[in-house]
Amino acid sequence: MFRIGPCLKLLAFFLLALPALHLTAQTSFPIEGYVARVIPPSTIEVQGRQVLLTPRTTFGAMGTETTSSDSPLRKELRVGAYVQVSGLNSDWPRPFVADTVMVHDLHAMKVAGLGVILRVIHPAPDALFEADGYIVHIVPSTKVSFAEGVSSLAAVAENSWIHFSGVRNKDGVVEADRAQFLPAKPTKFKAAKDLEIVSVKTRPAGAVGNAPAVVAKGTLVTPEDGSALEHDQQVKIGLGRWRTLPADQPLQQRIHRIGMALVPEYQRKMPETDPSKIHFRFFAVEDNRLRTDISMLDGVVLIPRQIVERFSSDDEVAALLADGIACNLQRQTARIVAGNRIVLSTEITADIAGAFVPGLGMLAFAGEGAAEKQADELAAERLRMALALMQDAGFDPWQAPEAWRLTDPRKLPADPSKLKYPDESCYQLSILSVQYPRSPAS
Repeated sequence: MFRIGPCLKLLAFFLLALPALHLTAQTSFPIEGYVARVIPPSTIEVQGRQVLLTPRTTFGAMGTETTSSDSPLRKELRVGAYVQVSGLNSDWPRPFVADTVMVHDLHAMKVAGLGVILRVIHPAPDALFEADGYIVHIVPSTKVSFAEGVSSLAAVAENSWIHFSGVRNKDGVVEADRAQFLPAKPTKFKAAKDLEIVSVKTRPAGAVGNAPAVVAKGTLVTPEDGSALEHDQQVKIGLGRWRTLPADQPLQQRIHRIGMALVPEYQRKMPETDPSKIHFRFFAVEDNRLRTDISMLDGVVLIPRQIVERFSSDDEVAALLADGIACNLQRQTARIVAGNRIVLSTEITADIAGAFVPGLGMLAFAGEGAAEKQADELAAERLRMALALMQDAGFDPWQAPEAWRLTDPRKLPADPSKLKYPDESCYQLSILSVQYPRSPAS
C-alpha cells in the first residue's frame, strides 16, 4: 500500500482512502502484487510471502492463457515486477510453492494520462513530449484534437496540456493512438479551508501553548531559501502541528539548491505574474515522526532533517523533493480540467475530471471503488513524474527507489541494504526498467 503523504491527503480529500495500486482487476490468484525481493536461486517475495519457484512452475503474460515452464518471462522476475501467483498455499512461514506465475508486461499495457507538457523534446510534425511521467510520441496514426485556445500541433509548447492514450514501444516511449491538447488556462474554484488553501503560522522556536504567532495565508514568513534565518523558527501548516524550521544555513541552502534544480525549466523562466507559475520554495524541518515530504499547494515543499540525514547523496534527497514538486503540478491539473471541462469530450471528462476536481459529481455514477482507483492513479502519477523530474535535472532516477526504502522504517537497521522495498519503490522500479533502462555495466 502506498503511504498517504500530506500532499496526497489534500488531493484525495474527496476520494476516500488510498489502497494498494492494482494494475489489474482482482482475480482468484491467492498472491498478487509486486516482487519486493529476489532470493537466489529460486525464491521471490510478494506481499510479504516467500514464493518458491520450481522447475515445474509455468510462466505466462497477464491477460493471456498460455503458460510454459521454459518461458523467458521467468527471467523477468526482478524487484518491481507485478505478478499473480497460484499454487500450493502452505502455512506461513513456509514458502508458497508456485504452480503458475503470471507476469505483467508493461510494454503491452495501454496507458492513458493527463498532464502538463514539461518538455517539447521534438517539435511537430514528429512531435515528442514529456508529460505525466511519460515520453509521448505523436505518430502519423495518432488521432489528434485540440481544445479551446490551441489550434495546431506546431503551436503546442511547454505549459500546454495533453490528454493521451497509447502503448509503449520497445524504448519505453508511448506511441499515442489519441491525443488532445488543452491550453494553460488556470481557473478559480472554491477551495477547502486548511486543505487546499492553507494558513501558515510561524513563531520563535521554544514558544509553547498559545504563544503569539505570525499568520500568512499560503506562504512561509521566511527568506526564500531559509539561508538568512538567524534563529530557529516554529512553523504550523494548516491544521497540522508545530514543527521547527532550523536556522542551519548549509542545510537550508542544500535543500533549496536541489529543489530548484528539479523545478521544470519552463516554470523557472515564467514571469512572476503568470497565473500558471508556481512559486516553489524548499525547506528542511525538524520532525522525528514524519518520513516523507510535506507539499503545500502553493509551491512550498518541506522535508524532515531526520530523513535527509539517512540519505547518502543529493540524488536521494531529490527523490523526495521531486515528489513535492509533482504534487503541485498535479494540483494545477485540477484547475486546468475544471476550466476546460465544457469543451472536453464526455469520454475525457469521465476519465479524468472526477479524479482531480471536487464537486463535479463524477463519483456519483462511477461505481463502487472508483474513488480508490483514482487515488491510486494520483499516487502512481506522482511517482512517475518524480522520476522524470530527476532525469531532466541530471539526478539519478534509479536512486529514488532506494530513497523510499530508507524512509520506510521508523528506525534504520544496522545494515540498511537488507531493507525491503515498499510499494513506492517497487512501482518506480517497474517504470525505471521500461523507461530508464540501465546498461549491463551500470
